[in-house]
Amino acid sequence: MTDGSRDREGGFEGKVVVVTGAAGQIGAACAEAFVREGARVAGIDRVEPAAPAGAFSITADLSDPTDLEAAFETAERECGPADVLVQSAAVHARIPFLEITPENIDHVLGINVRAMMLGARHVAASMVARGAQAGVIVNLTSVSGIVGDGGSIAYEASKGAVTMATRGIAVALARHGIRVVAVGPGSMAKFQELPARDPFDLDEYERQRIPLGRLGTAPDIADAVLFVASERAAYITGTVLYVDGGGLAAW
Repeated sequence: MTDGSRDREGGFEGKVVVVTGAAGQIGAACAEAFVREGARVAGIDRVEPAAPAGAFSITADLSDPTDLEAAFETAERECGPADVLVQSAAVHARIPFLEITPENIDHVLGINVRAMMLGARHVAASMVARGAQAGVIVNLTSVSGIVGDGGSIAYEASKGAVTMATRGIAVALARHGIRVVAVGPGSMAKFQELPARDPFDLDEYERQRIPLGRLGTAPDIADAVLFVASERAAYITGTVLYVDGGGLAAW
């Protein structure tokens, strides 16, 4: 049925899911969540992902288009054609704007934007070629794509680009029945590993300005990714689900 009245299941039993950035906290949490839901998962990262049971690991440098293409071909050969693509691969660099170099910019944009677009293109082409009518691409963006702090200009620009690319790709692929959605994490507990911008406790500052009173966690983001990739979100495409504890609302 296509009238929106069908019973929608949230599970992914028998589905093939490709996760990039699978060695990172968010990517790993997404891979584990899809495995728990019964999916066959291929995880791609530049370092070998610690794959959960049932997942297949692929090591690749996604900043290299040739390596990227080979990684996606391996995922399809080993796990089957993707039903869902989750693009979590990203790099984050805090470099003062007056010290930024062409190499810094190219490195960030090469992973965060170019690899995202090429990954989406590869998987979408495969979906279209086989006549899939329910494929989903989930791109990880960030609140940093719409809120600047002056310390991560290339990263902020890249996440703004991911947001706009998600919208454009969603429009381009809608006629093929492929949904494209972004999930935008807010302040995350993983950022404890980054140097603070000022001498005060960055985590405490972030907690105070987040209405729900805590930093986000990787499972918070994985749950949102599961939702937008599921049939329960069958009428959602071309938009961003921000998972930020209300941070943007209170900015």
